[in-house]
Amino acid sequence: MKADAHALHYAVTQFLYHEARLLDEQRWEEWGALFTEDGIYWAPASVDQPDPINHVSLIYEDGLLRKVRLARYKGENAFALQPFPRSTHLIGNVMIDSDAAGVLEVTSRFVMYEYRRDQKQALAGEYKHTLTGENESFRIKRKKVTLVDCEGPREGTSLYF
Repeated sequence: MKADAHALHYAVTQFLYHEARLLDEQRWEEWGALFTEDGIYWAPASVDQPDPINHVSLIYEDGLLRKVRLARYKGENAFALQPFPRSTHLIGNVMIDSDAAGVLEVTSRFVMYEYRRDQKQALAGEYKHTLTGENESFRIKRKKVTLVDCEGPREGTSLYF
């Protein structure tokens, strides 16, 4: 791997770590700002789900839906979220799949641990980020989160995976 490829991999990995930190620290506005204006967050309901439009998804949010959810997180009347869940995300196996015309396709693995009201939940899976370069950093054009057990029954989670 060339030096510039190492530098790019390091920058992408640091970006993914930063995104996870924002989620864990509940810095919602900063996390939402990582997305492009037309950025999509998608968690399919099956491993081989071809698209989010013609099939039911666990989550499919464009910018407007993400803003609504993030506003709810900050709302004082969100009693169902009291106390607010806490989480920790671990990111690994970061691979840049393609780098073309300022758009990166990145695959990584994650484990997320969530705690709320004496209930614990562990989630794991694969992230596929489509990133665009911007001002020596990145923005998320699309984030696809495929849980290992996405087809199985699950407890509800209020947090982003």
